[in-house]
Amino acid sequence: MGEVHRLPSTADAEREASAWFARMNADDVSADDRTRFEAWLRAHSCNAQAYAEVCATWQELVKSGPLVRAVSFGQVMNAAAAPPSRGRRWMGVALAAGIGAIVLGGAWNLYKQQAETGFQTAIGEQAAVALSDGSSFDLNTNSRVLVDYSGRARVILLERGEAFFKVAHDTQRPFWVRAGNSWVRAVGTAFNVYLSPTGPVVTVSEGTVNVVSAGFKEVPPSDPAVTKSAASVTAGEQADVRDRAEVIHELNSAQLSRSLAWRQGSLDFDNQPLGDVADELMRYTTLRIEFDDDALRSLPVGGTFQTSPEGAEALLTMLRDGFGTTIRRDGHGHVYIEGPAK
Repeated sequence: MGEVHRLPSTADAEREASAWFARMNADDVSADDRTRFEAWLRAHSCNAQAYAEVCATWQELVKSGPLVRAVSFGQVMNAAAAPPSRGRRWMGVALAAGIGAIVLGGAWNLYKQQAETGFQTAIGEQAAVALSDGSSFDLNTNSRVLVDYSGRARVILLERGEAFFKVAHDTQRPFWVRAGNSWVRAVGTAFNVYLSPTGPVVTVSEGTVNVVSAGFKEVPPSDPAVTKSAASVTAGEQADVRDRAEVIHELNSAQLSRSLAWRQGSLDFDNQPLGDVADELMRYTTLRIEFDDDALRSLPVGGTFQTSPEGAEALLTMLRDGFGTTIRRDGHGHVYIEGPAK
């Protein structure tokens, strides 16, 4: 006789969803937390549904007033005191428990929502966002996205910055990401899009996406257009889009891991030009780092740094103590690096 498995109750799923909401939006969320959370989502469909409802309720709460960092638990509870809808009678207890854990724990690093479908992070911040269809995205530093879901398509506009998307499979509603003048199409996959100063960079970790880099600014391209002009990018590949042309690179496992390391709060560099390392770290700080000569910018360096202002400071300390450079600050956020004395 086969084993009998007890199905999770709705109440259990709701309580667990609120707890996971608090954990995944805390500033000390770990890679192990993300792994266990994804396993919990896959364990049963009611888990994903309960978590989506918690996120939707949170969005409704946010729209009731401004979202600020210095918020007390009492203020949040007052905002959540509106009469619950029929399907969300548990909101006052379950969601309050999740929000209370976030606020009282001092981990108030949630995304800031400026419009009903807009999500953004400040410099040095990151956020995890769950969407209503079971898809999700991680938002990197100084990033902003707009979400436009309809019955026919799921459309994300990456206005600035970087995001990693995990797409729930739905052949009837393709998932589109627009970055600059390029469109990325996926059905069920995982990929990263960085809107760099030179153009979108698309890195695929699971499945395959199509990249269309010509025109179609307002709406996603039609399927015939995709078939004709799209570049196919598969797991372990990276597409660098410049001037409507895609250059596809194959990444080994170490390179792929480094490309996505920001999701675990770190940046890994291996024998890369110092100027490139500084440019990347400046995305996570308000400091502006400048070098006195090109030879110093070309100096190959490596190491692991935090995706935060502390990461840039660690680089400056390394250059001063390990390379004998001179660090000058002007008091207005500019840092000047001068090479060691000859």
